[in-house]
Amino acid sequence: MVKLLPTFVFQAGFALATAEYLNWTTYSANGVNLGGWLEQESTIDTTWWAKYSKGADDEWGLCVNQGSQCGPILERRYATYITTSDIDTLANAGVNTLRIPTTYAAWVKVPGSQLYSGNQVSFLNNIATYAITRYSMHIIIDVHSLPGGVNGKAFGEATGHYGWFNNQTALDYSLQAIDSVIAYIQNSSNPGSYTIEPINEPVDNKDMSAFGSPEALSDEGAAWVLKYIQAVLDKVEVISPDIPVMFQGSFRGEEYWSPNFSTSANLVFDVHNYYFAGRGATGKNITTYICADAKNGAGDGKFPVFVGEWSIQAQYNNSFADRDEALNTGLYASAKDSQGSAYWNAKFSGNATVDGQGTQADYWNYMTWIDNDMIHPDEASGVCA
Repeated sequence: MVKLLPTFVFQAGFALATAEYLNWTTYSANGVNLGGWLEQESTIDTTWWAKYSKGADDEWGLCVNQGSQCGPILERRYATYITTSDIDTLANAGVNTLRIPTTYAAWVKVPGSQLYSGNQVSFLNNIATYAITRYSMHIIIDVHSLPGGVNGKAFGEATGHYGWFNNQTALDYSLQAIDSVIAYIQNSSNPGSYTIEPINEPVDNKDMSAFGSPEALSDEGAAWVLKYIQAVLDKVEVISPDIPVMFQGSFRGEEYWSPNFSTSANLVFDVHNYYFAGRGATGKNITTYICADAKNGAGDGKFPVFVGEWSIQAQYNNSFADRDEALNTGLYASAKDSQGSAYWNAKFSGNATVDGQGTQADYWNYMTWIDNDMIHPDEASGVCA
């Protein structure tokens, strides 16, 4: 039998009775991702990664290499990387939405998995409750990986892992994880302040040159993803139909998936827009791509769409001078054409070089935009005209 991780029970009867749940069709998200906190990626904090990974390229390998020290290392990370002070800084800059990536191991223990199951949910609860009660933020709980591996990437479970697809056991464990997420939300003191995102970037095409394009997910893979999402919707509908479900449908748009769902489904789509590879974007023309993505990503109008990840690193000729316009164009266009966005990432100190000027940290770190007073989306109101 699968072992569910403990969730937190509060005196929540009154909150459940009076909670106002989010309507994504009228909401405008000004958000950030909290990646690198409850799930680890080698690129986000390269100093930390170099200290603890022992040469691994994913969290799975880090835990294998660290053995019994994996837990203590990650618990320290959870306790220190994102703090209430960070939430204060983000809120003061106008952030109203937090997308919080977690591994599935935060919610369910899967036999054979090397991902760490510890106190992730407790740390999530502390930060989320602070953000909700102090600043009325909305929280997207993103189950960023799934058992067996959902995309062959380090963040999908482990590098080279695609075993989630067409695997009933993996599907069952995934749904057990969703049971834990639902229970956490239902038992929280603020159930109306959460959205459930049960999958991130499902990809079964092992040709990595297709990653980021519709061809990254085969029709067979899409059918398996659809089976899972429909099962999640069924679970939420039975327990608390007012909790929105966010569907990250790989790199296929809302209009591809929407015919499979009733208009009554409490569903919002998450699209991811990146410019650092495969598209030929430059620091000078990146806004052309951003504008096109905003317009084309809005879908057929049946369901709301949200840009759950994006950044302003271009593939070629990055320049500090081009950052302001790119940033503000993305913020303005996503709010105008969809339900807003969440930048990847709130904190990013990766030192990898980019084509052109600077390092990745100069293009992916939202705190830089705050510190340098660069966030002025209205200044880009005419860019996509």
